[in-house]
Amino acid sequence: MNVTDVERRSQEVAGFLRQEVLDAPYRTLLMALLAGYVLAGGLTPRLIGLLMATGGRTVAGNLVVAALRGTFDQRGRID
Repeated sequence: MNVTDVERRSQEVAGFLRQEVLDAPYRTLLMALLAGYVLAGGLTPRLIGLLMATGGRTVAGNLVVAALRGTFDQRGRID
């Protein structure tokens, strides 16, 4: 990567962030606060484990539901 690539990438990121702030200001603010909290070391290992366990269960449940929905055609039969 040369300097112009880095400059172009940083301009793309800046444009993306600017658009995100315009589209969803509260979500963007929440994500920025969350990132700052995590980077500042605010998450304890116990809290990280709790978040991972909860997130893992949620993702696993969504995957099972999506798999079951994918096995049925539009008439509700298994193909």
